Amino acid sequence: MPKTKKSPNYLKFILIVIGSIFIILGLLAVFTNPSEKEIDDQLSSILKNFPAAPKIETANLISYVKKNIITEPVIYKTSPVLGEAGAPITIFEFSCFGCPASRDSQPVLKQVLEKYAGQVKLIWKDLPLPDLYPGSELAHLAARCAQNQDKFWPYQAELWTNQNDFSLANLKKIGQDVGLDADELATCVKAGELRKLIDADVSEAAQLLISGAPHFYINSQEIFGLAALKDFEKIIEAELNR
Repeated sequence: MPKTKKSPNYLKFILIVIGSIFIILGLLAVFTNPSEKEIDDQLSSILKNFPAAPKIETANLISYVKKNIITEPVIYKTSPVLGEAGAPITIFEFSCFGCPASRDSQPVLKQVLEKYAGQVKLIWKDLPLPDLYPGSELAHLAARCAQNQDKFWPYQAELWTNQNDFSLANLKKIGQDVGLDADELATCVKAGELRKLIDADVSEAAQLLISGAPHFYINSQEIFGLAALKDFEKIIEAELNR
């Protein structure tokens, strides 16, 4: 189950903005003397483009937001996992295969997993950035297709050294190098059915206000950008001693 949070600040913000709208309309009424219909039209026009407030539910005299937004990443059944499933520390990695900083984070993550074997697991999250790194979406799709053949992590490792060529031909070659059925991989990529898995991660990143890659969650603690081993160690030790 995804963890959620209450939204009192969001509701306060909504009320402040709506109050401000009425004040502005009141001032306009004083200086321009518009008709009642014109005021209604102005208010409707403003509110039409304003995001809807969360729906409030009441149970046992306690009010709460029915549909909360997520505050931490979610482990899906289809999420690639490296490490022991029961490890107390979870690292979520939002990365783009075309991103040099994401690539340079891999040796650090390897060190983390080796040092904290049995205590840390790594969850992969797709965050292709095609505007910055053309072809990255195809590489992410190919990696998910490799996952269909139980070779996500070996395939993922090879993609970092092939950032200059995410053509379908090279993606097939990488598949052959790691022992995949390259034709099956290509068929899967062309079909594009697994794009929905990538889209789910991208949508999640947007909800979490993640603006770029790499971006890490260590349980609920965040690290943005290229980080050193000591940065991970500091948070992991704190989480283990919590």
